Amino acid sequence: MRAAVLNGPRDITVTEVPGPRLPEGWALVRVAYNSICGSDVSLYNNAWHGTAFPAVPGHEWSGVVEQAPPGQVLPGDRVVADLTLSCGQCRWCRRSQPVMCPGLREFGFTDPGGCAEYVAVPAANLVRLPPDADLLAATQAEPLAVALHALSRVRLAPGETVAVLGCGGIGLTLLQAAQAAGAQVVLAVDPLPGRAKTAGLLGAGAALGTPEEVADWIADAGPDGLPDVVLEASGEPDAIRTATALVAPGGRVALVGYRVGRQVELESARWPLKLMETVGTMGPGRFMGTAAALVARGVLRTDLVVTDVLDLAAADEAFRLADAPGPDTIRVAVRADGA
Repeated sequence: MRAAVLNGPRDITVTEVPGPRLPEGWALVRVAYNSICGSDVSLYNNAWHGTAFPAVPGHEWSGVVEQAPPGQVLPGDRVVADLTLSCGQCRWCRRSQPVMCPGLREFGFTDPGGCAEYVAVPAANLVRLPPDADLLAATQAEPLAVALHALSRVRLAPGETVAVLGCGGIGLTLLQAAQAAGAQVVLAVDPLPGRAKTAGLLGAGAALGTPEEVADWIADAGPDGLPDVVLEASGEPDAIRTATALVAPGGRVALVGYRVGRQVELESARWPLKLMETVGTMGPGRFMGTAAALVARGVLRTDLVVTDVLDLAAADEAFRLADAPGPDTIRVAVRADGA
């Protein structure tokens, strides 16, 4: 089968590789599409953890079951999948925190992922989609699960106000998930004008791009007008500092995006003086089923998030575009089956 192999930093070749091996209980899926995440771009740039080259990247994929063990899914089912492969027995797995499992493996990082014609995963990881599901839209089920996990971790409640920092794929998904949960997104921030504009189209009360604009917004809002919750999706140190200034006294900051190896310096007094909470969050948690159902129902405007689709043969170009997006690029997807 063909697969995009990341041989080393910024070195992708599309080549023939052996087909996946199917351990007991695993299924074989013919991949339709794979969306490229910011973590994939970090892997591409050798700024990631928990993997080694060569790797077949991709964890935001959709496809059609080719082979499956009895009792889980059937050949012909349209599916998405949880990327995590954990022990299921440790204290973190028992707490529904599989990304903390000491033996964690992740498809697209430690194990071959979805930038290929076929992928093998445990059947228990698969989530069945409706027969008429849009498989390009379905690639956004995993990012939505990440967003739902983040909202759960930060205890977002209906009626609360929210700001989103970083309006890439995860940020725009967080924005929509917060709205679907009954919150009001009063501010979205991204330095790329096209992304800020898209946040405005999706209902953000204000969509800003520069630190000066954000500082003016904070001054105009005053303490009573600051958001209850800030969802930081970029992982950039400056954005994390902005998040702690932007959140209302007594509010919560969720750190969703992150940059391996980057350092952030903040005054330690900011937390107690502001009664501020900071919550780290990572991965889809146990929200893949919920997310897949919401995407299938059209709750997300995936058409505004997935902006570019390239064939598997052009995987190197797809990753270069995701790494250095143009003004209108948000999420890049790879079409694996020629659909």
